[in-house]
Amino acid sequence: MAKPHVTRTLGPIHFEDLDPHRFEDLIRQLAYDFKQWQSIESTGRGGADDGFDIRAYEVLPPSTTPDDEDTQEDAPHPMEGNLWMIQCKREKELGPKRVEAIVSEAVNPDSPPYGYVLAAPAHFSKAAHDTFRGELRNRGVMEFYLWGAGELEDMLCQPKNDHILFAFFGISLTSRRRSRTTEIRAAVNVKNKLRRVLGDDPSHQSVLLRDLQDAHYPYEDEYKDFEKRPRWKEHSAVAFHPLGLIVSVARHYAYIDKPKAEWDFTKAVNNIMPVQGPDRRRFVIDTQEQELKIAVQGFWEHLPRTKRATFVCNGFVSFDSIAFIDDKGDTEYDCPHLFVDFHNQRGPFSGFVQYLEINERQHESLEGFKRVKIFPENFPKPTFGTIYKDKFVTVDHRTRAALKHNADGITLYDADKKYDYLKPTDVIGVQGTEDEKGNKTLLKITNVRLATGGELLDACKDNPLLKQHIESQISRQLRPGDAVQIVEALVMCDWQIEQNRPVV
Repeated sequence: MAKPHVTRTLGPIHFEDLDPHRFEDLIRQLAYDFKQWQSIESTGRGGADDGFDIRAYEVLPPSTTPDDEDTQEDAPHPMEGNLWMIQCKREKELGPKRVEAIVSEAVNPDSPPYGYVLAAPAHFSKAAHDTFRGELRNRGVMEFYLWGAGELEDMLCQPKNDHILFAFFGISLTSRRRSRTTEIRAAVNVKNKLRRVLGDDPSHQSVLLRDLQDAHYPYEDEYKDFEKRPRWKEHSAVAFHPLGLIVSVARHYAYIDKPKAEWDFTKAVNNIMPVQGPDRRRFVIDTQEQELKIAVQGFWEHLPRTKRATFVCNGFVSFDSIAFIDDKGDTEYDCPHLFVDFHNQRGPFSGFVQYLEINERQHESLEGFKRVKIFPENFPKPTFGTIYKDKFVTVDHRTRAALKHNADGITLYDADKKYDYLKPTDVIGVQGTEDEKGNKTLLKITNVRLATGGELLDACKDNPLLKQHIESQISRQLRPGDAVQIVEALVMCDWQIEQNRPVV
Protein backbone atom coordinates (compact mmCIF):
# COMPACT_ATOMS: atom_id res chain seq x y z
CA MET A 1 0.00 0.00 0.00
CA ALA A 2 1.23 3.36 -0.99
CA LYS A 3 1.50 5.24 2.23
CA PRO A 4 0.46 8.95 2.11
CA HIS A 5 3.31 11.11 3.44
CA VAL A 6 1.76 13.63 5.81
CA THR A 7 4.07 15.83 7.89
CA ARG A 8 2.56 17.28 11.05
CA THR A 9 4.41 20.35 12.27
CA LEU A 10 3.75 23.56 14.14
CA GLY A 11 3.58 26.37 11.60
CA PRO A 12 5.55 29.59 11.99
CA ILE A 13 4.50 31.60 15.04
CA HIS A 14 2.86 34.85 13.94
CA PHE A 15 4.63 37.45 16.06
CA GLU A 16 3.28 40.10 13.71
CA ASP A 17 -0.19 39.49 15.17
CA LEU A 18 0.98 41.08 18.43
CA ASP A 19 1.00 44.85 18.77
CA PRO A 20 4.31 46.39 19.95
CA HIS A 21 3.26 46.52 23.62
CA ARG A 22 2.08 42.89 23.62
CA PHE A 23 5.37 41.90 21.98
CA GLU A 24 7.16 43.62 24.89
CA ASP A 25 4.95 41.66 27.30
CA LEU A 26 5.90 38.42 25.54
CA ILE A 27 9.65 39.15 25.80
CA ARG A 28 9.27 40.11 29.47
CA GLN A 29 7.53 36.79 30.18
CA LEU A 30 10.34 34.89 28.47
CA ALA A 31 12.97 36.93 30.30
CA TYR A 32 11.69 35.96 33.77
CA ASP A 33 13.33 32.55 33.52
CA PHE A 34 16.43 33.80 31.70
CA LYS A 35 18.34 34.99 34.78
CA GLN A 36 17.83 35.17 38.51
CA TRP A 37 16.43 38.66 38.78
CA GLN A 38 16.16 40.96 41.74
CA SER A 39 13.47 42.86 39.83
CA ILE A 40 12.09 43.33 36.31
CA GLU A 41 10.49 46.61 35.30
CA SER A 42 8.28 47.25 32.29
CA THR A 43 9.47 50.72 31.34
CA GLY A 44 8.49 50.82 27.68
CA ARG A 45 4.77 51.40 28.15
CA GLY A 46 5.07 54.72 30.01
CA GLY A 47 7.14 56.66 27.47
CA ALA A 48 10.42 58.53 28.19
CA ASP A 49 12.06 55.17 28.77
CA ASP A 50 15.64 56.29 28.00
CA GLY A 51 15.91 53.37 25.55
CA PHE A 52 14.72 50.79 28.07
CA ASP A 53 11.71 48.70 27.07
CA ILE A 54 12.43 46.37 29.95
CA ARG A 55 14.86 47.14 32.76
CA ALA A 56 16.03 44.37 35.02
CA TYR A 57 18.46 43.92 37.90
CA GLU A 58 20.25 40.62 38.21
CA VAL A 59 20.72 39.17 41.69
CA LEU A 60 24.32 39.55 42.81
CA PRO A 61 26.10 36.43 44.04
CA PRO A 62 26.64 36.24 47.82
CA SER A 63 29.71 38.17 48.97
CA THR A 64 32.68 36.16 50.26
CA THR A 65 34.39 39.24 51.82
CA PRO A 66 35.10 39.04 55.65
CA ASP A 67 32.26 40.46 57.71
CA ASP A 68 33.74 43.71 59.16
CA GLU A 69 32.32 47.20 59.57
CA ASP A 70 34.15 48.83 56.60
CA THR A 71 32.98 46.08 54.29
CA GLN A 72 29.39 46.41 55.48
CA GLU A 73 29.43 50.15 54.76
CA ASP A 74 30.66 49.55 51.15
CA ALA A 75 28.31 46.59 50.44
CA PRO A 76 25.68 47.21 47.71
CA HIS A 77 22.07 47.70 48.63
CA PRO A 78 20.08 44.43 48.60
CA MET A 79 17.85 45.78 45.81
CA GLU A 80 20.76 46.64 43.55
CA GLY A 81 22.41 44.27 41.11
CA ASN A 82 23.78 44.02 37.60
CA LEU A 83 21.72 46.27 35.33
CA TRP A 84 20.27 44.74 32.19
CA MET A 85 18.69 46.54 29.27
CA ILE A 86 16.16 44.58 27.18
CA GLN A 87 14.97 46.20 23.97
CA CYS A 88 12.06 44.93 21.85
CA LYS A 89 11.71 45.73 18.15
CA ARG A 90 8.71 44.15 16.44
CA GLU A 91 10.36 44.39 13.01
CA LYS A 92 10.59 41.54 10.47
CA GLU A 93 13.90 42.66 8.97
CA LEU A 94 16.91 44.01 10.82
CA GLY A 95 20.11 44.25 8.82
CA PRO A 96 23.60 45.11 10.16
CA LYS A 97 23.13 48.87 9.72
CA ARG A 98 19.79 48.84 11.53
CA VAL A 99 21.27 46.77 14.37
CA GLU A 100 24.17 49.21 14.65
CA ALA A 101 21.77 52.16 14.80
CA ILE A 102 19.62 50.56 17.53
CA VAL A 103 22.64 49.74 19.71
CA SER A 104 24.24 53.16 19.16
CA GLU A 105 21.03 54.94 20.16
CA ALA A 106 20.31 52.79 23.21
CA VAL A 107 23.69 52.10 24.84
CA ASN A 108 25.78 54.95 26.20
CA PRO A 109 29.44 53.89 26.25
CA ASP A 110 30.08 56.20 29.22
CA SER A 111 27.53 54.37 31.43
CA PRO A 112 26.75 51.02 29.79
CA PRO A 113 24.49 48.43 31.37
CA TYR A 114 26.02 45.17 32.52
CA GLY A 115 23.91 43.17 30.08
CA TYR A 116 21.90 43.86 26.97
CA VAL A 117 19.25 41.89 25.01
CA LEU A 118 17.79 42.88 21.65
CA ALA A 119 14.65 40.90 20.76
CA ALA A 120 12.94 41.03 17.35
CA PRO A 121 10.91 38.53 15.24
CA ALA A 122 13.53 38.72 12.48
CA HIS A 123 16.07 36.27 11.08
CA PHE A 124 19.46 37.85 11.72
CA SER A 125 22.32 37.27 9.30
CA LYS A 126 25.88 36.46 10.34
CA ALA A 127 26.85 40.03 9.50
CA ALA A 128 24.11 41.35 11.80
CA HIS A 129 25.33 39.07 14.61
CA ASP A 130 28.93 40.23 14.11
CA THR A 131 27.89 43.89 14.13
CA PHE A 132 25.84 43.34 17.28
CA ARG A 133 28.75 41.73 19.14
CA GLY A 134 31.28 44.31 17.99
CA GLU A 135 29.18 47.33 18.92
CA LEU A 136 28.36 46.05 22.41
CA ARG A 137 31.95 44.98 23.19
CA ASN A 138 33.18 48.44 22.15
CA ARG A 139 30.65 50.00 24.52
CA GLY A 140 31.77 47.93 27.50
CA VAL A 141 28.71 45.70 27.84
CA MET A 142 29.70 42.47 29.61
CA GLU A 143 26.88 40.14 28.45
CA PHE A 144 24.73 40.54 25.36
CA TYR A 145 22.20 38.36 23.50
CA LEU A 146 20.38 38.70 20.20
CA TRP A 147 16.95 37.01 20.25
CA GLY A 148 15.65 36.53 16.72
CA ALA A 149 12.59 34.64 15.43
CA GLY A 150 14.37 31.28 15.67
CA GLU A 151 15.54 31.83 19.25
CA LEU A 152 12.10 33.06 20.32
CA GLU A 153 10.37 30.02 18.80
CA ASP A 154 12.89 27.71 20.49
CA MET A 155 12.11 29.25 23.85
CA LEU A 156 8.34 29.12 23.31
CA CYS A 157 8.47 25.44 22.33
CA GLN A 158 10.15 24.46 25.60
CA PRO A 159 7.70 22.68 27.96
CA LYS A 160 8.39 25.20 30.74
CA ASN A 161 7.10 28.02 28.47
CA ASP A 162 3.99 26.21 27.20
CA HIS A 163 1.77 28.49 29.31
CA ILE A 164 3.31 31.54 27.61
CA LEU A 165 2.79 30.06 24.14
CA PHE A 166 -0.86 29.42 24.97
CA ALA A 167 -1.45 32.83 26.60
CA PHE A 168 -0.13 34.80 23.63
CA PHE A 169 -0.91 32.54 20.65
CA GLY A 170 -3.57 30.04 21.82
CA ILE A 171 -1.28 27.07 21.14
CA SER A 172 -0.50 24.39 23.71
CA LEU A 173 2.05 21.74 22.79
CA THR A 174 1.46 20.02 26.11
CA SER A 175 -2.22 19.59 25.23
CA ARG A 176 -1.19 18.23 21.84
CA ARG A 177 1.09 15.70 23.49
CA ARG A 178 -1.68 14.62 25.83
CA SER A 179 -4.13 14.37 22.92
CA ARG A 180 -1.64 12.33 20.89
CA THR A 181 -1.06 10.03 23.85
CA THR A 182 -4.80 9.46 24.11
CA GLU A 183 -5.00 8.71 20.38
CA ILE A 184 -2.17 6.19 20.56
CA ARG A 185 -3.65 4.49 23.61
CA ALA A 186 -7.04 4.14 21.86
CA ALA A 187 -5.45 2.75 18.66
CA VAL A 188 -3.42 0.20 20.64
CA ASN A 189 -6.53 -0.92 22.53
CA VAL A 190 -8.40 -1.40 19.24
CA LYS A 191 -5.50 -3.35 17.74
CA ASN A 192 -5.22 -5.66 20.76
CA LYS A 193 -8.97 -6.32 20.86
CA LEU A 194 -9.10 -7.10 17.13
CA ARG A 195 -6.22 -9.55 17.50
CA ARG A 196 -8.05 -11.24 20.36
CA VAL A 197 -11.28 -11.44 18.32
CA LEU A 198 -9.81 -12.40 14.92
CA GLY A 199 -6.62 -14.14 16.03
CA ASP A 200 -3.16 -13.60 14.60
CA ASP A 201 -4.31 -14.58 11.09
CA PRO A 202 -7.61 -12.84 10.27
CA SER A 203 -7.70 -13.92 6.60
CA HIS A 204 -11.10 -15.00 5.27
CA GLN A 205 -12.88 -13.98 8.49
CA SER A 206 -15.86 -11.71 8.11
CA VAL A 207 -16.28 -8.26 9.69
CA LEU A 208 -19.10 -5.75 9.35
CA LEU A 209 -17.98 -2.14 8.89
CA ARG A 210 -20.63 0.22 10.25
CA ASP A 211 -20.96 3.98 9.99
CA LEU A 212 -20.54 5.53 13.42
CA GLN A 213 -23.16 8.19 12.52
CA ASP A 214 -25.81 5.69 11.38
CA ALA A 215 -28.96 5.41 13.47
CA HIS A 216 -31.10 3.10 11.27
CA TYR A 217 -29.25 -0.23 11.25
CA PRO A 218 -30.35 -2.81 10.07
CA TYR A 219 -33.05 -1.11 7.98
CA GLU A 220 -31.55 -0.37 4.57
CA ASP A 221 -34.80 1.15 3.28
CA GLU A 222 -34.24 4.18 5.50
CA TYR A 223 -31.59 5.30 3.00
CA LYS A 224 -32.59 5.93 -0.62
CA ASP A 225 -28.93 5.87 -1.69
CA PHE A 226 -27.94 2.82 0.37
CA GLU A 227 -26.88 0.79 -2.67
CA LYS A 228 -24.47 3.48 -3.84
CA ARG A 229 -23.44 4.57 -0.37
CA PRO A 230 -24.03 1.80 2.15
CA ARG A 231 -23.87 2.68 5.86
CA TRP A 232 -22.80 -0.84 6.74
CA LYS A 233 -21.19 -3.56 4.67
CA GLU A 234 -19.68 -6.97 5.27
CA HIS A 235 -16.08 -7.54 4.21
CA SER A 236 -13.66 -10.45 4.35
CA ALA A 237 -10.49 -9.69 6.29
CA VAL A 238 -7.20 -10.15 4.44
CA ALA A 239 -4.44 -9.39 6.94
CA PHE A 240 -3.30 -7.14 9.74
CA HIS A 241 -1.19 -4.10 8.90
CA PRO A 242 0.98 -2.43 11.56
CA LEU A 243 -1.46 0.51 11.46
CA GLY A 244 -4.77 -1.18 10.77
CA LEU A 245 -6.82 -3.97 9.23
CA ILE A 246 -6.84 -4.79 5.50
CA VAL A 247 -10.12 -6.10 4.10
CA SER A 248 -11.14 -7.28 0.66
CA VAL A 249 -13.14 -4.73 -1.35
CA ALA A 250 -13.11 -5.92 -4.97
CA ARG A 251 -11.75 -8.58 -7.29
CA HIS A 252 -12.29 -7.86 -10.99
CA TYR A 253 -11.40 -9.69 -14.18
CA ALA A 254 -8.24 -8.10 -15.59
CA TYR A 255 -5.73 -8.21 -18.44
CA ILE A 256 -1.95 -7.84 -18.24
CA ASP A 257 0.81 -7.74 -20.84
CA LYS A 258 4.07 -7.58 -18.92
CA PRO A 259 6.42 -7.13 -21.91
CA LYS A 260 4.39 -4.12 -23.08
CA ALA A 261 3.64 -2.92 -19.51
CA GLU A 262 -0.09 -2.69 -20.30
CA TRP A 263 -3.16 -3.63 -18.31
CA ASP A 264 -6.93 -3.27 -18.13
CA PHE A 265 -9.85 -4.46 -16.04
CA THR A 266 -13.64 -4.35 -15.98
CA LYS A 267 -15.85 -3.28 -13.09
CA ALA A 268 -18.80 -5.18 -14.53
CA VAL A 269 -18.41 -8.06 -12.07
CA ASN A 270 -17.03 -8.11 -8.55
CA ASN A 271 -15.91 -11.60 -7.63
CA ILE A 272 -15.80 -10.88 -3.91
CA MET A 273 -17.77 -13.48 -1.98
CA PRO A 274 -18.68 -12.90 1.67
CA VAL A 275 -17.53 -15.42 4.23
CA GLN A 276 -20.21 -18.04 4.74
CA GLY A 277 -20.57 -19.54 8.20
CA PRO A 278 -23.05 -22.26 9.20
CA ASP A 279 -25.43 -19.74 10.74
CA ARG A 280 -25.08 -16.96 8.19
CA ARG A 281 -27.73 -16.00 5.68
CA ARG A 282 -27.11 -17.23 2.14
CA PHE A 283 -25.60 -14.96 -0.45
CA VAL A 284 -28.00 -14.88 -3.40
CA ILE A 285 -27.15 -13.69 -6.92
CA ASP A 286 -30.12 -12.91 -9.16
CA THR A 287 -30.42 -14.35 -12.66
CA GLN A 288 -29.37 -11.13 -14.41
CA GLU A 289 -26.19 -10.85 -12.33
CA GLN A 290 -25.41 -14.51 -12.96
CA GLU A 291 -25.78 -14.09 -16.72
CA LEU A 292 -23.54 -11.02 -16.68
CA LYS A 293 -20.90 -12.89 -14.71
CA ILE A 294 -20.97 -15.78 -17.20
CA ALA A 295 -20.60 -13.32 -20.10
CA VAL A 296 -17.67 -11.44 -18.51
CA GLN A 297 -15.95 -14.63 -17.47
CA GLY A 298 -16.41 -16.03 -20.97
CA PHE A 299 -14.71 -12.98 -22.50
CA TRP A 300 -11.85 -13.13 -19.96
CA GLU A 301 -11.30 -16.87 -20.49
CA HIS A 302 -10.64 -16.26 -24.18
CA LEU A 303 -7.61 -14.11 -23.37
CA PRO A 304 -4.27 -15.94 -23.55
CA ARG A 305 -3.69 -17.58 -20.18
CA THR A 306 -0.47 -15.61 -19.64
CA LYS A 307 -2.44 -12.39 -20.00
CA ARG A 308 -5.26 -13.21 -17.61
CA ALA A 309 -5.12 -11.53 -14.23
CA THR A 310 -7.32 -10.41 -11.36
CA PHE A 311 -7.45 -6.77 -10.33
CA VAL A 312 -7.42 -6.76 -6.53
CA CYS A 313 -8.57 -3.79 -4.46
CA ASN A 314 -8.21 -4.06 -0.69
CA GLY A 315 -9.36 -1.43 1.77
CA PHE A 316 -7.29 -0.19 4.71
CA VAL A 317 -9.13 0.51 7.98
CA SER A 318 -6.75 2.24 10.38
CA PHE A 319 -6.89 1.31 14.05
CA ASP A 320 -7.29 4.94 15.09
CA SER A 321 -10.41 5.31 12.89
CA ILE A 322 -12.25 2.47 14.68
CA ALA A 323 -14.32 3.97 17.50
CA PHE A 324 -15.74 0.75 18.93
CA ILE A 325 -15.73 -3.02 18.37
CA ASP A 326 -18.76 -5.22 18.97
CA ASP A 327 -17.08 -8.62 18.97
CA LYS A 328 -20.35 -10.60 19.22
CA GLY A 329 -22.35 -9.15 16.32
CA ASP A 330 -26.06 -9.95 16.11
CA THR A 331 -28.58 -12.21 14.38
CA GLU A 332 -28.42 -10.18 11.17
CA TYR A 333 -24.62 -10.22 10.87
CA ASP A 334 -23.10 -12.80 13.15
CA CYS A 335 -19.56 -11.43 12.98
CA PRO A 336 -17.57 -8.65 14.67
CA HIS A 337 -18.97 -5.17 14.02
CA LEU A 338 -16.44 -2.33 13.62
CA PHE A 339 -17.84 1.19 14.07
CA VAL A 340 -15.97 3.67 11.88
CA ASP A 341 -16.46 7.25 10.72
CA PHE A 342 -17.42 6.95 7.04
CA HIS A 343 -16.09 9.42 4.44
CA ASN A 344 -18.34 10.56 1.60
CA GLN A 345 -16.01 9.16 -1.07
CA ARG A 346 -13.93 6.48 0.66
CA GLY A 347 -16.50 5.09 3.07
CA PRO A 348 -14.78 3.49 6.08
CA PHE A 349 -11.36 3.31 4.44
CA SER A 350 -8.29 5.43 5.07
CA GLY A 351 -6.77 4.19 1.81
CA PHE A 352 -6.63 1.33 -0.67
CA VAL A 353 -4.13 -1.31 -1.79
CA GLN A 354 -4.42 -2.16 -5.49
CA TYR A 355 -2.46 -4.66 -7.56
CA LEU A 356 -2.80 -7.36 -10.21
CA GLU A 357 -2.89 -10.97 -9.09
CA ILE A 358 -1.56 -13.27 -11.80
CA ASN A 359 -1.81 -16.33 -9.62
CA GLU A 360 -2.08 -16.94 -5.90
CA ARG A 361 1.66 -16.46 -5.44
CA GLN A 362 2.44 -13.77 -7.99
CA HIS A 363 1.35 -10.17 -7.53
CA GLU A 364 2.22 -7.33 -9.89
CA SER A 365 2.29 -3.66 -8.95
CA LEU A 366 0.50 -1.23 -11.26
CA GLU A 367 3.39 1.20 -11.09
CA GLY A 368 4.89 1.75 -14.53
CA PHE A 369 1.95 0.08 -16.33
CA LYS A 370 -0.25 1.86 -18.84
CA ARG A 371 -3.95 1.09 -18.94
CA VAL A 372 -5.28 0.17 -22.38
CA LYS A 373 -8.77 -0.68 -23.65
CA ILE A 374 -9.29 -4.46 -23.73
CA PHE A 375 -12.65 -5.10 -22.08
CA PRO A 376 -15.81 -3.89 -23.88
CA GLU A 377 -18.58 -1.84 -22.29
CA ASN A 378 -21.13 -4.56 -23.04
CA PHE A 379 -20.41 -8.27 -22.98
CA PRO A 380 -22.20 -10.60 -25.41
CA LYS A 381 -23.73 -13.80 -24.14
CA PRO A 382 -21.20 -16.63 -24.55
CA THR A 383 -21.85 -19.07 -27.38
CA PHE A 384 -20.17 -22.16 -28.72
CA GLY A 385 -18.56 -22.76 -32.07
CA THR A 386 -18.33 -26.22 -33.51
CA ILE A 387 -19.12 -29.02 -31.07
CA TYR A 388 -17.20 -31.99 -32.42
CA LYS A 389 -18.82 -35.38 -32.01
CA ASP A 390 -16.53 -37.43 -34.23
CA LYS A 391 -13.15 -35.83 -33.59
CA PHE A 392 -11.09 -35.99 -30.43
CA VAL A 393 -7.81 -34.71 -29.10
CA THR A 394 -5.15 -37.06 -27.82
CA VAL A 395 -2.99 -36.06 -24.85
CA ASP A 396 -0.16 -37.68 -22.92
CA HIS A 397 -0.88 -39.40 -19.62
CA ARG A 398 0.34 -36.44 -17.52
CA THR A 399 -1.98 -34.00 -19.25
CA ARG A 400 -4.82 -36.51 -19.04
CA ALA A 401 -4.27 -36.86 -15.29
CA ALA A 402 -4.16 -33.08 -14.87
CA LEU A 403 -7.61 -32.73 -16.43
CA LYS A 404 -9.20 -34.18 -13.31
CA HIS A 405 -7.93 -31.50 -10.97
CA ASN A 406 -6.96 -28.51 -13.13
CA ALA A 407 -9.65 -25.86 -12.86
CA ASP A 408 -7.50 -23.40 -14.84
CA GLY A 409 -7.59 -25.67 -17.88
CA ILE A 410 -4.80 -27.12 -19.97
CA THR A 411 -2.53 -26.08 -22.82
CA LEU A 412 -1.95 -28.26 -25.87
CA TYR A 413 1.14 -27.91 -28.07
CA ASP A 414 0.96 -29.18 -31.68
CA ALA A 415 3.88 -29.09 -34.13
CA ASP A 416 2.24 -31.34 -36.77
CA LYS A 417 -0.92 -29.34 -37.55
CA LYS A 418 -3.12 -31.97 -35.89
CA TYR A 419 -5.33 -29.33 -34.31
CA ASP A 420 -5.21 -26.54 -36.88
CA TYR A 421 -8.97 -26.92 -37.36
CA LEU A 422 -9.74 -25.87 -33.77
CA LYS A 423 -11.03 -22.35 -33.15
CA PRO A 424 -11.90 -20.46 -29.96
CA THR A 425 -15.35 -21.48 -28.55
CA ASP A 426 -15.14 -24.95 -30.19
CA VAL A 427 -15.87 -27.93 -27.95
CA ILE A 428 -14.10 -31.28 -28.34
CA GLY A 429 -13.68 -34.46 -26.31
CA VAL A 430 -10.43 -35.96 -25.01
CA GLN A 431 -9.53 -39.48 -26.06
CA GLY A 432 -9.04 -41.95 -23.19
CA THR A 433 -11.04 -40.03 -20.56
CA GLU A 434 -14.30 -41.96 -20.70
CA ASP A 435 -16.27 -42.31 -17.47
CA GLU A 436 -18.41 -45.32 -16.50
CA LYS A 437 -21.12 -44.11 -18.89
CA GLY A 438 -18.69 -43.77 -21.78
CA ASN A 439 -18.74 -39.95 -21.76
CA LYS A 440 -15.46 -38.24 -22.58
CA THR A 441 -14.08 -35.18 -20.81
CA LEU A 442 -15.01 -32.13 -22.89
CA LEU A 443 -12.76 -29.17 -23.59
CA LYS A 444 -13.86 -25.69 -24.60
CA ILE A 445 -11.18 -24.04 -26.71
CA THR A 446 -10.44 -20.57 -25.31
CA ASN A 447 -7.41 -19.38 -27.25
CA VAL A 448 -5.44 -20.53 -30.31
CA ARG A 449 -2.20 -18.95 -31.47
CA LEU A 450 1.07 -19.79 -33.23
CA ALA A 451 4.56 -19.54 -31.78
CA THR A 452 7.99 -20.40 -33.10
CA GLY A 453 10.15 -23.00 -31.44
CA GLY A 454 12.68 -20.24 -30.70
CA GLU A 455 10.10 -18.22 -28.78
CA LEU A 456 9.12 -21.27 -26.75
CA LEU A 457 12.74 -22.19 -26.05
CA ASP A 458 13.31 -18.64 -24.71
CA ALA A 459 10.28 -19.06 -22.45
CA CYS A 460 11.68 -22.39 -21.23
CA LYS A 461 15.04 -21.01 -20.13
CA ASP A 462 13.83 -20.41 -16.61
CA ASN A 463 11.31 -23.26 -16.69
CA PRO A 464 12.84 -26.59 -17.72
CA LEU A 465 9.62 -28.40 -16.79
CA LEU A 466 7.76 -26.45 -19.47
CA LYS A 467 10.23 -27.62 -22.12
CA GLN A 468 9.79 -31.18 -20.94
CA HIS A 469 6.01 -30.79 -21.07
CA ILE A 470 6.05 -29.38 -24.64
CA GLU A 471 8.38 -32.08 -25.95
CA SER A 472 6.23 -34.75 -24.32
CA GLN A 473 3.24 -33.48 -26.29
CA ILE A 474 4.97 -33.10 -29.67
CA SER A 475 6.79 -36.45 -29.15
CA ARG A 476 10.20 -35.08 -30.11
CA GLN A 477 12.78 -32.47 -29.25
CA LEU A 478 11.70 -28.85 -29.68
CA ARG A 479 13.68 -27.05 -32.42
CA PRO A 480 14.03 -23.26 -32.96
CA GLY A 481 12.54 -23.47 -36.46
CA ASP A 482 9.38 -25.31 -35.39
CA ALA A 483 5.97 -23.72 -35.92
CA VAL A 484 3.97 -24.70 -32.86
CA GLN A 485 0.24 -24.22 -32.45
CA ILE A 486 -0.73 -23.40 -28.86
CA VAL A 487 -4.26 -24.43 -27.93
CA GLU A 488 -5.63 -23.37 -24.55
CA ALA A 489 -8.79 -25.01 -23.27
CA LEU A 490 -11.06 -25.36 -20.23
CA VAL A 491 -12.87 -28.44 -19.02
CA MET A 492 -16.59 -28.30 -19.87
CA CYS A 493 -19.69 -30.06 -18.61
CA ASP A 494 -22.61 -31.24 -20.76
CA TRP A 495 -25.07 -29.03 -18.91
CA GLN A 496 -23.04 -25.91 -19.79
CA ILE A 497 -23.47 -26.70 -23.47
CA GLU A 498 -27.19 -27.32 -23.09
CA GLN A 499 -27.53 -24.10 -21.13
CA ASN A 500 -26.28 -21.95 -23.99
CA ARG A 501 -26.91 -23.84 -27.20
CA PRO A 502 -28.39 -27.19 -28.08
CA VAL A 503 -26.09 -29.70 -29.72
CA VAL A 504 -26.69 -29.90 -33.52
